[in-house]
Amino acid sequence: MRMNRLYIGTGMLGMLFFAACSQDGVPDNGASGSAEMCIYTDVARADGEKTDAGSTANDAVFLFWDFGNVLGNVANPNPLHVKYPQEHIDTYKRPNEPYNTDELYPDGNRRVMATGYAPATLTPEKRTDNTVNYERLTIPQDDLCKTDVLTSITPVVASAALPFDREDGETLQFMHAQSRVYFSAKLAEGSKEFLKNVRIKLSPTVVATHVEWNRDKSLYVPIASGQESYELAQQPNDDNDYYMLTPENPLKIGWAYIVPGKTDLSVEVTVARGESAEATEWKDFTVEPTFEFKIKRDAGDDWDKGKNENTLYANESYTFTLVFSEEGIELIGNECPWEEGGYLIIPIYPFN
Repeated sequence: MRMNRLYIGTGMLGMLFFAACSQDGVPDNGASGSAEMCIYTDVARADGEKTDAGSTANDAVFLFWDFGNVLGNVANPNPLHVKYPQEHIDTYKRPNEPYNTDELYPDGNRRVMATGYAPATLTPEKRTDNTVNYERLTIPQDDLCKTDVLTSITPVVASAALPFDREDGETLQFMHAQSRVYFSAKLAEGSKEFLKNVRIKLSPTVVATHVEWNRDKSLYVPIASGQESYELAQQPNDDNDYYMLTPENPLKIGWAYIVPGKTDLSVEVTVARGESAEATEWKDFTVEPTFEFKIKRDAGDDWDKGKNENTLYANESYTFTLVFSEEGIELIGNECPWEEGGYLIIPIYPFN
């Protein structure tokens, strides 16, 4: 199975090691780099694979923090600099030119930690003292489940003595912070049902409303408030009606970004049911199944290593195809990287 592999940096342990090796007063070690803070960035990809970063990556925010505040676990830190690059995150990947912040490194060889997120439409919350809290970001109400949130994978630390853009410096890499689920629907072979107007409501437990900085993981994590649900709905055709479900080609119902790390997905599925294709009366039929994730993983694969087969993680996608018949609904679960994958059949509830 092809998976997007993420090349993870050193994490907090590596940053602490770096801090021990770049204290104040360290002489110039001859590392190549600029006096201004310049940093390489990209969206993580597997070798030879193209990960869809989407338009979100055109609207990123780069944050630069005083690393002393990070080590000191300061209660309400404020970034030294907040930057809004004008180009796609990948514009600044090696061997291209790095992003130039137009800011100098702090005096005294103080260290700076870089993080980031996208899109810039995520709103930092205001603290009681009216300062901006970049550790808690709000997803706009109209964009819930529709915003592809990208976040930095591992913070990168640098100083004037060991700048971000030195030859052996790390790249600030970004990944899809949420999981993504797709839904399609079709009739089973030989089915005599007349069905259309499929709607799928997601549970509030999977609808991310905020993105919070987790200090233990040094990572932005999507959070569900538990108050917001989200509905995907089959779109009407040009005649302001809905295409009938057929056995041949699944109709795409929609997709949604959800909180990662889930082992199942509780939904409410509603479909309009008629006596014939020309029926004037269509009655809604609703079931409330819980879909389980079943993912074949390769223990020897860097991405799969240590991951559970029943859990959908950040930067992973899963496609569900609902197959309706007189006997019930079958579910074809299609686990995949951000683009594609294989099939799995699971029985769901029968019609009443």
